[in-house]
This record gives sequence, C-alpha cells and structure tokens, in this order.
Amino acid sequence: MQPITLAEINATKLINTNAKKWCADNLDYLNKPIKFFGSSLKVEKGADKYDTYIMYLQPADKVATESLCKFADLAGCKEPCLISSGQLGMSTGQNAATKRTVLMILRPLEFSSTLLSEIDKAERKALKTGIPALFRLNGTSDIDFSEIIAQRPESMFYDYTKILSRVRKNSLSNYDLTFSGSMYSPQSKAALRKAVASKHRIAMAYNTKGLADDGLQINHSLKSFDTTDLRHLDSNVVGTLTRKGSNKKERAKDNLKSNSFFVTSANVAEFNDIIAIGG
Repeated sequence: MQPITLAEINATKLINTNAKKWCADNLDYLNKPIKFFGSSLKVEKGADKYDTYIMYLQPADKVATESLCKFADLAGCKEPCLISSGQLGMSTGQNAATKRTVLMILRPLEFSSTLLSEIDKAERKALKTGIPALFRLNGTSDIDFSEIIAQRPESMFYDYTKILSRVRKNSLSNYDLTFSGSMYSPQSKAALRKAVASKHRIAMAYNTKGLADDGLQINHSLKSFDTTDLRHLDSNVVGTLTRKGSNKKERAKDNLKSNSFFVTSANVAEFNDIIAIGG
C-alpha cells in the first residue's frame, strides 16, 4: 500500500477536522502495519468453543463526516459507547481504532483486502487448532459489511445492530445479527416494539453493574448475554447486558432518566410492557 500523505488527508471530505489533525500528528504511525482484530474479556469466556475476533472502529462521527452508526442519535448510545471503556478507552486503543477507521475511509480497497487476509489467517489457525473462528466486524460501529462477509461464506460472522432493517433484510446464512434495543427516543422504542413483535433476538442494556445497591434489578426471567458473546448460538430471545464503563454516581443519575439508551428505574415498567407484546 502506498503511504498515506498529508495532501490526501487534507483533500478528503470524508473525515472530520479533528481526525485530520490526528492524522497529521500521527502520520508515521498511520502508515505502519496494524492488526484489525482485538478481543474482549466477555468474548474470551467462550474460547473453549470459538476463537472470537472483533474489529473496533471509531463510532458514529468521531472520525467520519458521515456517521458510522446511523441510528446513534435516535438510540442515545454515543455517550455510553464501549469505545470509551476499559482498554478501548486508553490511548493505545483509541489510536488503533482511529487508525483503522481512517484506513477504511481513505483506502477502502486496501482495507478490505487486509481485512480478508486477516480473516483467512484466523481460519488457517482454526484448522490447526480445531477451534473454529468467529468474527465480529462491528465491535463499536454499525456498518453494513455484507459485501465483505459474502466473500467468505465458510466463515461465521455476527454483530449487534441498532438498525432494525439490517436484521430484517439480512440474507447471509453465515452472518448472525442481534437487534440492540434502546429506550431513548420514540423512534427507538417503536423499533424495539417491532423487533419484539417480529420475535427477533434482542439485547437490552440495563443501567446497572448487577450490584444489590445499584437501584435497579435486572429481570432474571430474561437470558443474560453477559457470560458469553456467542449470540449465534442463542434462540431469538430478549437478553440482558449490564452497563460497562460507569461508576455508581453516573448510574444513580441516569436511573432517573426515562429517555435513555439503557433500561433504567424510570423506564423499566414501560420496557416490561413492550417486551410483554412478544410473550
């Protein structure tokens, strides 16, 4: 791949001003090789069955001028996005996610070629170890990667998406999608109702760490999605996730909000009414 130049960066309208400044300040780093896949603790809990590979990009409009998470504003998920939590929130994780995103936008053909090569490398490892590979291309984004996924029909991919039409229109047998619900806006609640009525698999994040004094108790009649990320093995159920990357003070404040990405103390009754549709 030819090196990315400042002239190329400054000429594009596809990345924002802050991202352009980051590119100028990190041009040498931008042009060094980078791995596209990382993993998370929750994923590694399923490692006895699968080796899971996750790609983390900068979400929404953090780098791109056209949002990479088209439903983010209506879902209210920008502020609590996982990109700011744990190792992803550290400078190394942030820089890597920014670099991948810039490469995807500026050099889409090279990006796709490198991504497919990493998928092939993981599949060769799977043949040696006997542990199948599993790929999640939207660790912190919500992009339609169907064209790339279709090029590797023998590989298994999965994602969460807040765009219900992606779930409904997905026709790839090697691509499993879970709808990520939100209680933030009338539009996100309407999408959740449609997903429940259509009996799609749904993930709902609760505004709690699962602690007894957190002020909100998870509905334990629903399946926990926290123990593993192997969603493609689940039936089409409503599952729960606990909030990541927050403190008790933040959770107490957000539990007062009825319009929230999370299920909160203020909207849990409404949420229970919504999921009862599919009962």
